[in-house]
Amino acid sequence: MEANLLLMSKNDILDGLKEGKLSISVHGFGYVGASISSAFLRKGCHVIAQDIKQDLVQEINSGTWNFKDDKEVYDTIKEAVFEKRILATTDYKESVTKTNFHIVTVPVSIKRDERGEVSVDFTHIVEACKMIGRFMKIGDAVVVETTLPPGTTEGLLRKILENESGLAVEKDFALIYSPERIFVGRAIQDIESNYPKIVAGYGPMSLDVGEALYSLVAKKGIIRLSSIKAAEAEKVFEGIYRDVNIALANELESYCEREGLDFHEIVYAANSQPYCQIHKPGVGVGGACIPVYPYFLLAKNGSLKLVQTARKINEQRPSEIVERSLKRFYKRFGENGKLNVTILGLSFRGDIADNRFSPTIDLAKIFSERGCNVIVHDPFDYKDTGLPNNVKFTKDLEDALKGSNIIVVAADHSVYKELEESTFLKLCSDKHLIVDPKNVLKFNKRI
Repeated sequence: MEANLLLMSKNDILDGLKEGKLSISVHGFGYVGASISSAFLRKGCHVIAQDIKQDLVQEINSGTWNFKDDKEVYDTIKEAVFEKRILATTDYKESVTKTNFHIVTVPVSIKRDERGEVSVDFTHIVEACKMIGRFMKIGDAVVVETTLPPGTTEGLLRKILENESGLAVEKDFALIYSPERIFVGRAIQDIESNYPKIVAGYGPMSLDVGEALYSLVAKKGIIRLSSIKAAEAEKVFEGIYRDVNIALANELESYCEREGLDFHEIVYAANSQPYCQIHKPGVGVGGACIPVYPYFLLAKNGSLKLVQTARKINEQRPSEIVERSLKRFYKRFGENGKLNVTILGLSFRGDIADNRFSPTIDLAKIFSERGCNVIVHDPFDYKDTGLPNNVKFTKDLEDALKGSNIIVVAADHSVYKELEESTFLKLCSDKHLIVDPKNVLKFNKRI
């Protein structure tokens, strides 16, 4: 446990991890933390999972932890608990003093003030780094996987670690940044084989230690970047790329709606050209990544006009869908009292239970503010739906569709893809309108 990683060769680090002479602590055992832990556990490593949630820690240690979004991650953790290669704790002292690599996956998000101004909230990761710094040893390595505004690790987090520990980076400990690049439901494949691992270090020794660590699990290899700031920017750029392209799809879909054109027919043809890859539109952009990462640059630099415009388009999309739906309904059936609205899908993405920043929440709120009765259906369970109090949530599809006037397909859950038109004709009001921007319903598809 007194090993100095800065003085060890790559082979010595790899052998130490495989033989259990070196071990890893993972701080923040959410989806990313669990997935990263699983990747190393699959290689025979020993892991201490640290999280502030006492109930989560107890579930992991007792073997009752249940992770429905990724069976491979769940099975790996369960087996490692049985083999006593993973221990969960809320105690930073235990997790840091007993391990050599300290991987940080604690999230960073955004917050809005009363004027709507957006700032980055570093509260949780700052606290985690303070505690890690307090107990870290000479020769340890701190590895940050959290997506961050460029400059955060080398500036804010480095200072905290050095101040709390009394140690100097690159002289006494390694500081590494390697952004997570995983997709919920296929995390192990993403880490091990789908993508190369991006790794950067505060200095050359830190970079070598980081490359050694991740070479154990990354079959696609390592991409070494020149600086931590560059690696932070790389991950933020990935999210912004998707946000901008989704905004383009949403804007083009809106144009097609106004012009009476079939967006999906046109895009099917356009994307047959290899230099054109127009994304799918939707009812908005959700998740803890894409709606957040653009602000990591915009909060400091408002001159990124395209990024700013794309974010505005996607944030206004739920309102646009509501107004479009009501306008189309009234035009077809006339205004005839309070409407019943059904939104299919609370999750921001199909076949997972994740409602973080879900546009469905905004859809439900706006429809409700327009005087509609709103019900949201989803096949998954949620501890907190995040929906307004006057909006009903149900897992019963018949209950959700019964007597509905406007049905908005918000998530591409598999259960929706198999719905027959007869289901809507049987359960919904005689006067009903289906809004399906993602082209999910198979009976509604032309392409």
